[in-house]
Amino acid sequence: MLDKRVRSFIFTQYLNPKYWEWENDELFDDYINNKQAIFEEIFARANELEGLKICALIVHDKDENKNGLKDAHIHGYLEFSKQKTIASISSVLAIEPQYVEAPKKGRYGRLNCLAYLIHAKNLDKYQYSPEEVETFETFDYEEFIDDNLEDFKKYNATDKRKKGEIGLDLALQEVQQGKLKLREIMRDENLALLYANHMNQFNDSFNFYGLRNAMLRLDELEQGKYDLTVLYIQGAPGIGKSFLAREVAQKVREYGNKHGFASDVFSASSSNPFDDYYGEDILILDDLRQESLKVSDWLKLFDPLNTARMSARYRNKMIVPRLVILANYQSIEQFFGSFNFKNEDINQFIRRISFSSKITEKSFGIPPFDRIYSLSASKKLNEPENMRISKNEFITLNYGTKLLFTYDDKEKFINELLTQHVYPRIFSEK
Repeated sequence: MLDKRVRSFIFTQYLNPKYWEWENDELFDDYINNKQAIFEEIFARANELEGLKICALIVHDKDENKNGLKDAHIHGYLEFSKQKTIASISSVLAIEPQYVEAPKKGRYGRLNCLAYLIHAKNLDKYQYSPEEVETFETFDYEEFIDDNLEDFKKYNATDKRKKGEIGLDLALQEVQQGKLKLREIMRDENLALLYANHMNQFNDSFNFYGLRNAMLRLDELEQGKYDLTVLYIQGAPGIGKSFLAREVAQKVREYGNKHGFASDVFSASSSNPFDDYYGEDILILDDLRQESLKVSDWLKLFDPLNTARMSARYRNKMIVPRLVILANYQSIEQFFGSFNFKNEDINQFIRRISFSSKITEKSFGIPPFDRIYSLSASKKLNEPENMRISKNEFITLNYGTKLLFTYDDKEKFINELLTQHVYPRIFSEK
């Protein structure tokens, strides 16, 4: 192990001269006043090895064990541009090699080592300040902590739950605050068992969170802080409309969360579309049948300002999204001109569709450019138009569409759709 070659190392050692083979080991007799001098000596010694990139050092003198305070000790992280051995690090620092380690492999190895300098991921330990970490300008440690703070919080919450420190009351509180989602509960064995034993209380908490979210969002909608946006995606079976809907929804979710909107995605089923809806702001209605919702519920979904509460069939749930994405093989006119909407004016549905997208297949296209993606915006017609939707059926349209753009590059299509037309509507404050 001593000759294993890696680029980063961690070391720990007591601030006691007997553990350091230094000529000036008297520095450790008064480490409080000599702390900076000790750091400088370590930095100078590490710099004797070629390619030092990061040196981060801190004194831990407030750690506790069952007998009280632990003896003061130093934690260090060293990173080099070229590989070194544990033997070379212990030699240059003049400490025994058993006090030097290489970080564990994996994507979080480096992060965990740097986080441990102040116990950022260990809230059960004393929390040192990032300002106490000396890096000699090789690394911005405070920026590192700021950039990873949310991940540390999530880790600590998960760690507490795994240790059984979060009981029912706190778990329910996290649900009510939107900090704990159903999928996270199901992924955690302890939480899943807690949920199984208190299902009604959890479901009540999820419903509370959904209702509060919907009511707050309705306030924003009434105040004109955002425009509810409906995107209708049409395409033949198997052409990729469902995949496109999910891609768009996930990108909107990521953007919303990045900008502080607590966004999440809900995919409705065709049989009981909103049974498990808990206030998500992005809805996917993938190949939903017309009869899946009552006509009045379709209108409420597209225009919650009139009334956001769905019919009793859905336990009068309040549905107030930012974005609704419908994916169907039929055109808008065919879908809303069907038998189930016979006695309704189709225009009240069409005018509420903000944008429509059509996916078609190229005759001789080469993947991934074998599809054509178009986006159109709804517009009021100057003169009504009659349209045949079946052999013996015509409908009168007061609303049509205006083509905005067409791409055979899906990524470009999604980028322009979102940045130019969706984000400014659903996340803007007027």
